[in-house]
Amino acid sequence: MRRWVRALAGLIPAAGEPLDFTELRSLEGMRRAQGLMSIGLISSATLAIWAFMGVAPLLPWLCAMLVTFALHSHVVSSLPDRGVRRQLLLPVATLVISGLAYIAGGMILWMQDEPGLSILSLMFIFVALLNTLSYRVQMRLLLVLDLSLMGIGVFARAGWLWYAAPGAADTMLVSTALVICYLYFCRVAWNVLRTREDLEAAARAALAKARGRAMEQLTGGVAHDFNNLLTAVLGNMELARLSRSASERDELMDEAERAARRGAELTGQLLAMASCARLRPVTMSASEALHGLSKRAGDLMTPDHKLSVEIAPGLPLIRVDGPRLQTCLLELLSNARDAMPDGGAIELRVQPSGAGVCFELRDHGSGIPADLLPLVCEPYFTTKPVGEGSGLGLAILRGFAEQSGGTFKLAKPDFGPGTCARLVFPAAADQSKAALGPAGAGPQPRTARVASAAE
Repeated sequence: MRRWVRALAGLIPAAGEPLDFTELRSLEGMRRAQGLMSIGLISSATLAIWAFMGVAPLLPWLCAMLVTFALHSHVVSSLPDRGVRRQLLLPVATLVISGLAYIAGGMILWMQDEPGLSILSLMFIFVALLNTLSYRVQMRLLLVLDLSLMGIGVFARAGWLWYAAPGAADTMLVSTALVICYLYFCRVAWNVLRTREDLEAAARAALAKARGRAMEQLTGGVAHDFNNLLTAVLGNMELARLSRSASERDELMDEAERAARRGAELTGQLLAMASCARLRPVTMSASEALHGLSKRAGDLMTPDHKLSVEIAPGLPLIRVDGPRLQTCLLELLSNARDAMPDGGAIELRVQPSGAGVCFELRDHGSGIPADLLPLVCEPYFTTKPVGEGSGLGLAILRGFAEQSGGTFKLAKPDFGPGTCARLVFPAAADQSKAALGPAGAGPQPRTARVASAAE
């Protein structure tokens, strides 16, 4: 008994405690989308049974069920994002009413004393079981309500058997089987709920641990970098103070100034990584955004590397900071070059992605191990040898994408080796205002073109 009390703890929130209704709306929204198909099937079956078997009560039942389903959907969709406990009363009431209406339909078929209709009545329970395992098992309150309503339907069927044929062998066998199956399903559904809650708790703990590691890595990296820069600044200033040569003092002060500027540059990188950089977004086409990229990429790659750029026709305009976008793409090209030290093909495709534009860059190197893919965009994480990578490039790139309203993802290609990087930006709100771009840019060719360092 105590175990059940502990299991039901937290089912009803405390009075005055703010509640988040977004999960309830999303779950009932998914059920509503699936329920439209179910209503169509149930309505078709109901009309067929009414037409061919003459079960007259099914028509008013169908109308009542449709009304209660629509009422519950409207009440749930009207819930705010956050509220208090009393705002749950109306959704719970409409859920119970719609559930009772559904039970009534099964009972109408069960009471006809026809084997075929009895099987259809049991199908009502089977559909309810699937609905519970698919949607309601994700929240304790919904699960308890569903199991309670299901219990009413099961015990109502068993009670009708005892009313119609008390003490008969079939009555005892069928009613016992119904109750045992219902209790077993309750145990299974509750175990599924608890397993899901345990997995979510473990995932939250793992996420918190990962965030802690990321914060440690970030603070350690920032402290190390700034310590080096401050050492250079203070050391050169101290030496300049002790020096008696004006030219030597100037040289030392210049070195201190360069270190200070590197600190300012690092601060800008950290702001970009945190999506707080000062951007100058302009509405432009994809070809304008890539103007001059092949020439700049040629300075990064060896003659053995070849870059192909393909821009799909009819792409919408995007609103981004063009120079920052090219800097991000050059960072990806640099990584692709390092992934193929012996040379190879690097493909940059610009194609539609939903209502936006996707810049997809793929190399044919050895690829990133699956266990490292979730980590490569973390600050100060790098797979390059010591001294060859700062660990900020991809973190800055992700920050730029998010600040621009887009996304950045690294993944394995659909086929073959290598790594596929995708930068996705939403379409500009005003598609009629295209930026002129750099002087003489003009529209670039929309067919694939190849550039290499030799060109």
